[in-house]
Amino acid sequence: MSIKIGIMQGRLSNSINNTIQAFPEKSWSKEFEIGQRINLNSIEWIFDIYEKNPIMNNQITEINNCISKFQIKVNSVCADYFMINKLFNESEQNIKKNLEILKKLAKNSAKIGAKIIEIPLVDSSSLKTEKDKKELVTNLKKIIPEIKNLGIMITLETDLEPKEFLNLLEMFDKNTVYANYDTGNSASLGYDVNEEFKILKDKIKNIHLKDRIRNGTTVPFGLGDTNFEEFFKILKKSEYSGDLIMQGARIEGINPEQNCLKYQNFVKEYLDKYS
Repeated sequence: MSIKIGIMQGRLSNSINNTIQAFPEKSWSKEFEIGQRINLNSIEWIFDIYEKNPIMNNQITEINNCISKFQIKVNSVCADYFMINKLFNESEQNIKKNLEILKKLAKNSAKIGAKIIEIPLVDSSSLKTEKDKKELVTNLKKIIPEIKNLGIMITLETDLEPKEFLNLLEMFDKNTVYANYDTGNSASLGYDVNEEFKILKDKIKNIHLKDRIRNGTTVPFGLGDTNFEEFFKILKKSEYSGDLIMQGARIEGINPEQNCLKYQNFVKEYLDKYS
């Protein structure tokens, strides 16, 4: 398998205001140095704030300098911003504004070599109704051709059941919108990884590695209900060739770098087992 291990931005820094995930405003560049030291392949950029995020405020050169200096790629961008500033169920004015921001994010993501922008549709941005789905599809379709021309792929992360998720993806034009798969969210929802991969197949273009308790929170790898054994067994049989982005819980008493190394070794054992 030509699969590489990466990490979610912020996981190589101390927690910000006790949050599990946030853009590390003061240490984002340092994370590239740490990533190189522990032999990571990539960092998934987080876009959750607008004004202070370098990807949106003319610091593209600085980002590319880090990518080049430390040989750590940014293949994907996690656009948590759109969990609050949604692309559906908003006023026409807000939708227009948010679509413009997504277009700008796509343009700047392409400038740093990213190929994927992931839009989370979970928790506060979950698709609750058919109306929500139709609005999302209608609004994204307005800008997808422009984004696709930049070489950027949109992936969606949802809490929908596999067949329902596939139906959503098929509402878009062919080969335009894909799936982001999250092992922990799947386990929390009680979904079966065999069924998910059977149904979504080649729609899965990015994967987040996480462990969660059924109907509960994120926990350290191996302590929740994620069936990693089955996941990696299926992954080997699949044609997936993207990144595995570690998005694990922070382990109390361990610094972020040690935490990442612990998770990295956990993942490598499975990749070696099913190589």
